[in-house]
Amino acid sequence: MNAHQVQLNWLSSASLFAAIFAVVVVNGISARSHLQSTAPAVKLESKATADQPGFYCNLKALTPAERERLHQLVGKLKSAGMETKELTDGYAFRLQTKQVSIGELAEYVSSERKCCPFFDFEIEVQRDGGPLWLRLRGKEGVKEFMRHEFEIQ
Repeated sequence: MNAHQVQLNWLSSASLFAAIFAVVVVNGISARSHLQSTAPAVKLESKATADQPGFYCNLKALTPAERERLHQLVGKLKSAGMETKELTDGYAFRLQTKQVSIGELAEYVSSERKCCPFFDFEIEVQRDGGPLWLRLRGKEGVKEFMRHEFEIQ
């Protein structure tokens, strides 16, 4: 086995690890298990309004550095967006794999679930290098919140 083959094997293993990690982060530790956060929940102060009861963001869940990284990841996800599908209980976002990695998507989910514990997260990795899907779901009213907060038309 030459050095190029070793490097490709390592990259394949790293990609597989990232995919497994994403599934474990999303499915093994669901957002529902963190509804009782130790930090106090604070009403979302950005775009949320009084007509969206029950959706609170824990603004103290992330450090300033973590919030900055989350902001960077959100920018990457927006630029990687290919399609948005409305679901009965949320939205699905299809992302270009050339613009956002599985690891970055898992990092986004890991951070976002800390401050917004009312979301259920799903990551789907399609075969043969197909796009990534991120599904955000939640209880009744979450779609209205998402339309407002994420500026979904």
